[in-house]
Amino acid sequence: MPGRLLKLNALDIPLALFLLSAVVGVGPAYDRSLCWPTLIALTVGFLSYLLISRIAISHRWWYGTALALVTASVLLSLCFVIQLAGGMVQLSTFWFPQANSVATFVEGTVFVGAALVLTQKRRTWRVVGGVVLGLMVLTLILSDSRGAWLAVAVAATLWLSLYWRPVQVVAIAAGVLVLGLIGYVIVRGDVAALGDIPIAGGPLSALLLRPDRLEVYRNSVYLIQDFPLTGIGLGRQFGMVYSRYALLIQHLFLTYSHNLYLEVWLEQGLLGITALLWLMAALYQAVWTHKGGDVDPLFQSAWIGITVILVHGVTDARQFQDLWCWLPFFALLGLTGAILLRGSNGVRRGRCELFSAVVVGAFLLVVVVVLFPWSAAYHANQGCLLQARAELAPSLDEGQRAVLQQQAADHYRRAIRIDADNRTARQRLGLLLVEELQFEAGVEHLEVAWQADPGNTTTHKALGLAYVWVGDLENARPLLLDVRDIVKELNVWGWWWGTEQQMEQSLNAYRMSLLLYPNQPEVQERVEQLEAEWGR
Repeated sequence: MPGRLLKLNALDIPLALFLLSAVVGVGPAYDRSLCWPTLIALTVGFLSYLLISRIAISHRWWYGTALALVTASVLLSLCFVIQLAGGMVQLSTFWFPQANSVATFVEGTVFVGAALVLTQKRRTWRVVGGVVLGLMVLTLILSDSRGAWLAVAVAATLWLSLYWRPVQVVAIAAGVLVLGLIGYVIVRGDVAALGDIPIAGGPLSALLLRPDRLEVYRNSVYLIQDFPLTGIGLGRQFGMVYSRYALLIQHLFLTYSHNLYLEVWLEQGLLGITALLWLMAALYQAVWTHKGGDVDPLFQSAWIGITVILVHGVTDARQFQDLWCWLPFFALLGLTGAILLRGSNGVRRGRCELFSAVVVGAFLLVVVVVLFPWSAAYHANQGCLLQARAELAPSLDEGQRAVLQQQAADHYRRAIRIDADNRTARQRLGLLLVEELQFEAGVEHLEVAWQADPGNTTTHKALGLAYVWVGDLENARPLLLDVRDIVKELNVWGWWWGTEQQMEQSLNAYRMSLLLYPNQPEVQERVEQLEAEWGR
C-alpha cells in the first residue's frame, strides 16, 4: 500500500501544472487581492484530489468517499428545491445558491449516485437511492440550466453506448453530426448560419444560439488575443478588464466569460489552458487503456461525471464564480485517479503519455503559428498588462499611473516595430493616444488595427468613436451603427467631454447621437445651445 500511495497516475502531473498556472496567474493581475480566494479554492481542490486518489484505492474508502460526495449534492439539492418552493424563508435570506451553480455541482455527481444505486444489493437501499437520485434529477430540471441538460444528455448517451450497441451507433452518428455542424459554421464564418439548415435549423437555433453569450465569447477571445501568454490574472479580474478593453465602457457589465476554457486561459494564461487540455487528454487515454474499466460502473460513473462538467464548461464556468463548485470536479478526478492506481498494471503509461504529448503538442504548435512573430506578441501582451494595471489598479497616484501608461506605450511601439500590423498593439496604442487627447494620432493607429482585423468589433467601436472626436461623423456612422446602446453612450460622452472642457468633442458626440437617432429633443436643444455658445 505505501508504494501505491507514492506512485503517480496519469492525472497527477497535469493537475499539478494546473495548480502551478494558478499560482503564476497571480502575477499578471491588476489587483492581486482578488486572486487569493480562487487560489485557495484551487489549492484545496488539488489537495482534496491527492487525498481522495490515495485513500480511496480500497473499495471501502472509494465507496465511502463517493457516498459523501453524493450526500453533499443531495443536501444542496434539498436546500435548493425547498427554497425554490418558497419554504425555509429564514435560510433563503442567508444563502440562496444560484441555479446554474447548483446544476454545476449536482450534474456530475448524479452519475456517481446512479452507479451506487445500481450496484446496491439490498432492495430497500436501492429504493431509497432511487428517491434520492430522483431529487437530484429534479434539481437539474428546476435549475433551468440548458447547458447542464445538454451535458447530462451527452454523458448519459455516452454511458449507455458502453452497454448497448444501438446507442453506440446513435452516439457516433451524433458525433459526426456535431463535427459537420462545426465545419459548416467555420465555412460560413457565422454561427447564426445554423438557422439556415432545413428542418433542423429552427430547433438548433433555439437551443444553441444565444446572441448574448456569443457576444461574450467573441469579446473574451479578443481579450485572449490581447493577453495570450499570461492571461489577465487569477480571480475576479475579468469584469473591469472586459468592460474597459472589450466593450470600451467604464462600468462593470459581466463578471466572467461563461465558458470554462476561455476563463481558464484568461485567468491562468497559456500555461493553464495547456494544463487543462493535457489533463483531458490524459484522462480519456487512461480511461481507454484501463484494464477492467469497461465493466466497472463505479469507475465509469466517475469519469463520465467529469465529462458532464467538461461539456457544460462549453456554455458556462460557474466554478470561477462560485468557488465551491470546484469540489465535484476535483473529487471526481480523485475517485477516477484512485481506481487508476489500483494494481500495478492499471494504465499502460507509455501510450497514455504519447497521446497526451500529441494533443498538447498540436495545441502549442497552433498557438506558436498564430502568435508569430512571437516577440511582437510578447511586447503587446506586456503592454496590455501594464495598461490594465495603470488604469484599473487601486491605490495608485496619478504619477504612478502615468509611468505605467508610458511603459505600456513603449511596449506597443516595440511590437509595432517588429510587426507593423499587430492588431493588439495598434488598437491599444490608439486608445492610449485618444485618452491623451492626441486624437489624430490615435485614429492613425486604430485605422491600421481595423485593416489588420476587420472583424474585430472592439476596434470597430474604438475607431468609430475616434472618428467622432475628430469630427469625421460620416466615417464614424457605419462603424457605430450596430453598436448596442451607442446612442446612450454618446450622450454620456457628450456630457463628460463638457465637464472636461473639451467642447468640440462634446458637440461632436451629441451630433453623432442625433445622426444615429434623430428623435431626441433634449439632445437637439443641447446641440443648439453649444453651437450658439461656441459658434460652431
